[in-house]
Amino acid sequence: MSDTRVGATLTYTGTATPPTPAQVPVDPAGLVVALEVPAGVVLLRASLALRAPGDDVTVNLIPTATLATSTGQNVVDASQAITWLSLDWGSRRPLSSMELTLPASPTQTAKKGRLSIAEGGAWYPPTPSDTVGVNAVEPLPGIFASRLLVEFVEANNSHPPLGTPKTLSATKLASLTLRAPARPPDLTASAGTGSGALFFHQALPMNARQELVMEDVLTQALQRAWPANLEAGRVTVSLRASGLGMFDRVRLALDTLDDIRRFSDGAEERTLALDTDGTAIASVSVPRDRALSEVRFHVRHALRDEHLPLIPRPPARPSRAHRCGSGRSAAQAFIASRAPGALTAVDLHLRPGTRQVTGTVALHADVHDRPDEAPLPGSAVPLLLEASGPPPWPARWVSFTLPKPLALNKGRWWVVVTTDEGEVLWSLIEPASGTPEPGAVTPDTTLHRTEPTGPWLPRDSELPGEAPGAAPLWACARPRLRPIAPVPPPPPRLQLRWGTKVLDVTPDGDGVVHLDAQALAVLTPPGGTGEAPSLELIVQSRVAGEVTLSGLQVVIPRQETYALFPR
Repeated sequence: MSDTRVGATLTYTGTATPPTPAQVPVDPAGLVVALEVPAGVVLLRASLALRAPGDDVTVNLIPTATLATSTGQNVVDASQAITWLSLDWGSRRPLSSMELTLPASPTQTAKKGRLSIAEGGAWYPPTPSDTVGVNAVEPLPGIFASRLLVEFVEANNSHPPLGTPKTLSATKLASLTLRAPARPPDLTASAGTGSGALFFHQALPMNARQELVMEDVLTQALQRAWPANLEAGRVTVSLRASGLGMFDRVRLALDTLDDIRRFSDGAEERTLALDTDGTAIASVSVPRDRALSEVRFHVRHALRDEHLPLIPRPPARPSRAHRCGSGRSAAQAFIASRAPGALTAVDLHLRPGTRQVTGTVALHADVHDRPDEAPLPGSAVPLLLEASGPPPWPARWVSFTLPKPLALNKGRWWVVVTTDEGEVLWSLIEPASGTPEPGAVTPDTTLHRTEPTGPWLPRDSELPGEAPGAAPLWACARPRLRPIAPVPPPPPRLQLRWGTKVLDVTPDGDGVVHLDAQALAVLTPPGGTGEAPSLELIVQSRVAGEVTLSGLQVVIPRQETYALFPR
């Protein structure tokens, strides 16, 4: 069967470069987990685990921040002197360090930066020591902010008296670096196709080494977005943060069911033709290495209104047979202990000896324990066999249907095979291989004759290799009767077969077969290598007709864990 594993890929659509290969970025552009869902897969549970890195992993906020300066510039220009600059990175996050680098020339007086922070409101000095030096990495004590203001002053400048305007110093700046821990400042998640529907929002920054697990909300969101009608499709989970962040682990776990509702040929319903005492099989492609948790299907049958009192099962290559041809004929007697009804047809187990055989199959009354010379009126059926391929040809059942049903009475009657051209072998079997059903019809004597008008002779049972006194053989035949009183034909026998294991099943009164995991425990996965064996629905029936299988549902659990980012 085709692979039913849900494919999962992780894609970052932005342009940020992670600090090390051990991280994957997330930002407003989005980090996308894409699921390729095969047909026939049902989602039971989903879990997405995201882990933030420690505070030793940092990102530079400058590339994504909005810069403003006292001269109206939005970039750092070493040729332009400024007295202040502000940065706005749009989300509340802790700050790790800052580095203000002055150009080597022209030489400037010693400078320092006076810091203020804001979170959507007024600027506020964060600490009593509110200045940072230049040309060095200055640590910041985990300050949370969404905006930062740097005012340049002379290095020896002291705080002005309260209410006195600040005295700022024009400063040329070569570069600016502002670093923050790489953990995401916030997180939103949406699922579906395209942009999807929002199902999760965390407004606060993640903590160092925090693992965030989405389970129930993710499961519900994916189930809503899952392809309809168990069709194949694509579902995405989009993760976004308002600022650049990193994850050092992204792990997805899925519990799914393979819900198979089609047979191996792709049909949702199969109608099987059954021969008399026949077997038909419908196959379902299933994986070979996982147990079945549920099997359900519906059975309805339309069988012939007939009764088979005898169900002989001869071997594929019978070792003994009547030889009919070159003037030879054969007859088999049957005894009815009570009026069995009307004979509609008779099946004979025959093996062609020549490429074409013609003759007659007829029913004869009994006269002194021998067939009457004339067949019963309306009982003669032409015999015409044409073999294809090279000889020897196999033995097989051949059906002969009477022009109209022939009512039979209590007593003995005969089936006689006469050939006009060619040769045919009529299989002989022991009674034990075709035990008669208790009741109306049982096999009796078998006779043959060596010339068209010669006497009917019993078969010599003591041939070389046969034990003395062996039970008499009978010519293999299946009379098909229409009962006098309407009697429903016996229902077909149903089995499930997987590999070498077979399970008998019985439909309920509505024709539904429903098996749970406990009932299916005997059908253990066959395992192995090579082509996976199909799950087979085997139908056996004593009488011919049609059986329709529908409403198929084979449920197979699967649990998958996808490490979407190596760690």
